[in-house]
Amino acid sequence: MNNFNWNLLIGPLLGAVIGLITNGVAIRMLFRPLNPIKIGKHQLLFTPGLIPKEKPRIAKASGHVVASYLVNEDVLIRGLLNDEIDQQIRSFLKNIIQKNKTSEETLNTVILKVLDEDRADKILLKTKSSLTALLYQKAMQLELGQYIADAALKEIKSNAVFSAVSFFMTDDAMNGIHDRIVNTVETKIKDDGEDLIESMVDQEAQTLLDLPVSTLSTRLETKQDAILDVLIDAYHSIVVHNLTKVMQALNLEALVEEQINQFDNKQLEKIILSIMKKELNAIVYLGGLLGAIMGLIMNIV
Repeated sequence: MNNFNWNLLIGPLLGAVIGLITNGVAIRMLFRPLNPIKIGKHQLLFTPGLIPKEKPRIAKASGHVVASYLVNEDVLIRGLLNDEIDQQIRSFLKNIIQKNKTSEETLNTVILKVLDEDRADKILLKTKSSLTALLYQKAMQLELGQYIADAALKEIKSNAVFSAVSFFMTDDAMNGIHDRIVNTVETKIKDDGEDLIESMVDQEAQTLLDLPVSTLSTRLETKQDAILDVLIDAYHSIVVHNLTKVMQALNLEALVEEQINQFDNKQLEKIILSIMKKELNAIVYLGGLLGAIMGLIMNIV
């Protein structure tokens, strides 16, 4: 034991200590000092630490990574449109239907519990206006005048009483009647159709709003699966067609960048250490190991 060469042990031990200290200091200098240190007008080198100094660049890069790779449209669509989410929506809506089977409140009362009266009126007005415009557009596209005129002439020719009259009429006269019917119906629809549809939509909307929730729930229950399918499809359509606009309005890249820039340096240090503390400690220990190896090599050489 007295003949043991302590020089063989001292070299690796010193190398390990030096490796631990240098790597520890280097990692510490990533964060500290938190603010620049000045002597007179001159700022000391390596102050502030690398991360506080480069915070604007880190914030910008983080915003780009988050918006481009972590929370982009594809990722959100996969998260929002999947079987699990669809099932949760179905379960939620089914529970609502079941809970309201005995409720005597009207649909209007329930809506006013969720929304203030002014907002509810605006949503209702917009919904009725959109529905009226859609139905009016569809009515114009149906060419009802043509359909009614064709049906009228068919009835004239097939009915015994009318067919006798039509016997004395020329083809030109019959075609004239046909065209007159088409023009009359189409003009009527064009001039008065929107007002008529609006009146019907108003009437049906009020009837629906005054309907007890229990009655509505009972009616919905018989067609529950079909209604849920429609609502799920509507949800998918809303997400697909509006997600791009939402992402553009949100500007996630700028939002993340701004949020990181608002962190004070100590808070940013805490966040990074909470994520990478284990890995940074491993680097310190690795420095000690490499120092020990280098010390051993120097002894051997």
